[in-house]
Amino acid sequence: MKTKRNHAFTLIELLVVITIIAILAGLAVPTYTYVQMLANQARGVNNAKQIIISMKLFSKDHSSQYPDTVPNPATGSLAQNANDAFRLMIQEKLAPDERIFGCPAGFNPDGSLGQSPNYGNALLPGENHWAMTAGQTDTTVGNMPLVFENPASNSWPPLWNADMSGKIAPGRTWSGGRIIIGRNDGSVAVETLADTKGMVGPKLMAGNVNLFTQASDGIPQRVLPVVYGNVGPTPPVITPNPIPPLASAPPLPGAASSVPQAPASQPPTGL
Repeated sequence: MKTKRNHAFTLIELLVVITIIAILAGLAVPTYTYVQMLANQARGVNNAKQIIISMKLFSKDHSSQYPDTVPNPATGSLAQNANDAFRLMIQEKLAPDERIFGCPAGFNPDGSLGQSPNYGNALLPGENHWAMTAGQTDTTVGNMPLVFENPASNSWPPLWNADMSGKIAPGRTWSGGRIIIGRNDGSVAVETLADTKGMVGPKLMAGNVNLFTQASDGIPQRVLPVVYGNVGPTPPVITPNPIPPLASAPPLPGAASSVPQAPASQPPTGL
């Protein structure tokens, strides 16, 4: 009687199988990474919405004011940064969970608030991911950017560092030069910036404006920054280019100039 013999894989067949598995794995990893990024962005968008909702609730009890323009009872002073402003909402129990002030792949709090009523451990340096536009109210124009991911420059419009994409660093962006921006009307979206590398701001729109300058009607606003502590590299300081003085005819020899001289340096306003 004849018996069947087991047929083993040849070396070529084994290499073909391994190659196919490697190709499938190579296709799966980028897809998984992209899906994970979309999930993280969705969580970040939801956090920004929760922050704006808390700010709206706060404004109902404070004549339409947001927490940055209301003195903190614990300190008697106004917020100096976004961490201070958001902490006031925790103190008033409008944002009971500190974790909404974090963002996946960004800065995140540890969930420790400290003792009531001051909650001194809430939103310590490095525990808040979101900056905000200072001095706004519940009645400000609806498309005003209100809460947005921490920028690398607090100019108006703010700038972000697209070279830090995917890293936990001040002013970093998502892949493709994107950031999350929440507006005063409560809408939140992932916005694409003007470029995918370097220091970059929002895209220009018709009329040479962007979503920040359009909402502010050309008037620069002040950004309440995030307090980083010792986390990540220090964001670069961006200062506007000085406006050159108007050219004037040189004075006659021996005559005093009648044109007053501008001071050597003058800090920019509204930034």
